[in-house]
Amino acid sequence: MAFLTNGSIGRRVMVLALILIGQFALLEAGLRLYGAFEGSSTFQSLFMDDPRVGIRLRPNTHVRYSTVEFTADIDINAEGVRDDEPIGAKAPNERRIVVLGDSLVLSVQVSLAETFCKKLERQLNARGGSVHWRVINGGVQGYGPVEEWMFFDHVVAAFDPDLVLIVAFVGNDAIDAAGMAASFEAGRPVAATQPGVRWFRRVVRSSVVLQSVRVRWDQLRSKIVLGTPEAPLASYLTIPPPVVADGLTISRRAFGRIAERATGLGARTAIALMPARFQVNDIDFGNLRQIVREAGGELDRQAASRRFMDALTPLGLPIVDLQPALFAQPKREGIFFQRTVHLTPRGHDVVAHALEEFLRTSGLVPAGQ
Repeated sequence: MAFLTNGSIGRRVMVLALILIGQFALLEAGLRLYGAFEGSSTFQSLFMDDPRVGIRLRPNTHVRYSTVEFTADIDINAEGVRDDEPIGAKAPNERRIVVLGDSLVLSVQVSLAETFCKKLERQLNARGGSVHWRVINGGVQGYGPVEEWMFFDHVVAAFDPDLVLIVAFVGNDAIDAAGMAASFEAGRPVAATQPGVRWFRRVVRSSVVLQSVRVRWDQLRSKIVLGTPEAPLASYLTIPPPVVADGLTISRRAFGRIAERATGLGARTAIALMPARFQVNDIDFGNLRQIVREAGGELDRQAASRRFMDALTPLGLPIVDLQPALFAQPKREGIFFQRTVHLTPRGHDVVAHALEEFLRTSGLVPAGQ
């Protein structure tokens, strides 16, 4: 009788497991069909593990990325950056600008030609002169200041840049940097040395459902620990938690290392501060301010930009805040996509023009070149 009872329990457990697996598969398929494609095998094929930097773009990869808002062809060249041509050796009359950053630089939502990197390149070369400018997109989805430092040191420095432009996303770079403190001090991605952690992250990245669960968990943890519904909003609180100041310090140190390495290569370094969407969109800001107030906090719309400016000014590098240029545009709701925090083609156009003006007025691009 005990044997039969145990067998019955085992069958019930198996049936329950099969039901749960089936429900998981249906939910996964439904979310992918709805348009959540970052967990798809197609999108994830863009990335690879690299023990030197953690995760980076996979060389010689091509995918077509589609959601309900856009479709874009993404080419990763032999050196592992977004371009349809190899970097190659630099011609005598060529000047190179390497742009470092996260998904707002990589910009998988638009074609390569529509990214602000390529638009800036065309604008610089349209003025004529004896110099040919090449702007290299060194953005990688999910990167923060620490990953950008390691990626530059191990990969991008070999591109022989004349100028390194760091695009800091003020919305979450401080929080990201604080979370990478151990890796920064170790000089390598700590998680990359732990096979179990790498496996777990790959599994989560491969599933839309698990990514959604991770987001909900991060939100819950943020509400408990930081007092905001989402961790990045902590950088905008009138009274931010200590982790924000810690992250700003690590960001300054990481960017300082990039600048020091660039100087050793004979290159200059500059920083552009990229705002969050709600710093430009009034409706977004109103909604988020109300949510934060209900959680017991108060949102300062430009606090993260000011805090980054104050934290990075001691580096003595040219810095531009892109928020004023974006905010000055008519119909600001069309600057960012509605379902993501990323720039539309129009937003890329505004950023490209703002960056060209910054480079010329700051003397980073000499007159006549």
